[in-house]
Amino acid sequence: MASHPPNSADGEDPAGNNAELPSLPFHVVTKPSQLPVEFLEPSAAKKLVIGFDCEGVDLCRHGALCIMQIAFPDAVYLVDAIEGGKELVEACKPALESNHVTKVIHDCKRDSEVPNCIVFPVWH
Repeated sequence: MASHPPNSADGEDPAGNNAELPSLPFHVVTKPSQLPVEFLEPSAAKKLVIGFDCEGVDLCRHGALCIMQIAFPDAVYLVDAIEGGKELVEACKPALESNHVTKVIHDCKRDSEVPNCIVFPVWH
């Protein structure tokens, strides 16, 4: 039987570190008022860095946005675009289009194709 080096998938930490990542609270958002004010009203005085991802049905030009995941240092917000509708998505646009909010996104090709709801004119 061949042995293999331990890895995190085996539940072992190959570096010998036993530090756990902190668990962040998450909030399901259906109204703009449930989002942080500094996100809804971006400004040069309070620059933000967020993690961002979208989920949807056939997410692209012809698909439908369902959920936006927005991660802040202290919490994660699951923005329900179906329940919150256009009002909620429109409330997110100023931050998502702002130069004062750095968006950390992995593989955003499909996310950036969603029509009439999210625009990323500035890439950081």
